[in-house]
Amino acid sequence: MSIDLAARTLKAAAEPTRVRLLLLLGQGEATVGELQEILEQSQPRVSRHLRVLAEAGLVERFRDGQSIYYRLASDQLPEAISGLVRDAAGANDPLVLADAAALDHMLRARQRAAFSGPALVAAAQTGGRPPLEELQAVLDELLAGLDFSDVLDVGCGGGALLPWLSARAAQVTGADIARPMRLLARSRLQVAGLSNCTIRDADLHALPFTDDAFDLVLLDEVLSRTQDPDAAWREVQRVLRPRGRVVILDRIEPAARQLAANRQGLAENQLTAALAAAGLRVIERRWLPGRALDYAAIVAQPVSAVERTGTDG
Repeated sequence: MSIDLAARTLKAAAEPTRVRLLLLLGQGEATVGELQEILEQSQPRVSRHLRVLAEAGLVERFRDGQSIYYRLASDQLPEAISGLVRDAAGANDPLVLADAAALDHMLRARQRAAFSGPALVAAAQTGGRPPLEELQAVLDELLAGLDFSDVLDVGCGGGALLPWLSARAAQVTGADIARPMRLLARSRLQVAGLSNCTIRDADLHALPFTDDAFDLVLLDEVLSRTQDPDAAWREVQRVLRPRGRVVILDRIEPAARQLAANRQGLAENQLTAALAAAGLRVIERRWLPGRALDYAAIVAQPVSAVERTGTDG
């Protein structure tokens, strides 16, 4: 960092309200309205402080539906500022304590809004998904010894798997098209203190991310619901890094059962063919017991990466 940039960065953070904003955003992402309510300041004033922090590279903003969210920049804060913020967070300053209480109130309001949404009711009625502990155990086995830089969880829902992913990656992005789910996931992440996670409004068929952005893409019960699998696979292939991995969690009928007249879920042979068409090859698969259908965890890699490593499922 140059002296000029260091001076601008330090100057941007050298104001009490902006320190409070850094503390709050260190707990997770929030809208201007939420921050305004916590700080009890006007919307223009809060927006002005956020703009200063954004111009200094300390925070970043993104759109989620009709809302604009702010979060700490993906890159780590300069160490000098990071240390000061940590010290302030541990202090018994009345403002810090009041902000923490207001943040807790905001998170509870978010959760109430999420639980009132029809998407959450529909998700609760979905059968066949194995218990979370079983999914995590299988993922531990399939991805043993691997750490990831950037992870995308498409169909993250209320964020059940995000804590597991957060412990194994530098940055985790949870994506879901249902706003109540995103509200719930954000609140859970903030309560858990998982600041390396972010939640985005994203459709599998048109992901708002750059090419080669992730070295792990998790497709969590989205393939069996898509009406345009070709578009879905094009997007997965586009955002996945050349040596990355794709994990599919879904209801998948093994090939031995696919002659049944009442077949439901994805067909194993069709899924394998779709993966091959997208330049991916299955390297691992596990079936888990569900309440109604067979449920599988499947790991795939780009064919070129598999050929270099000799890995095969």
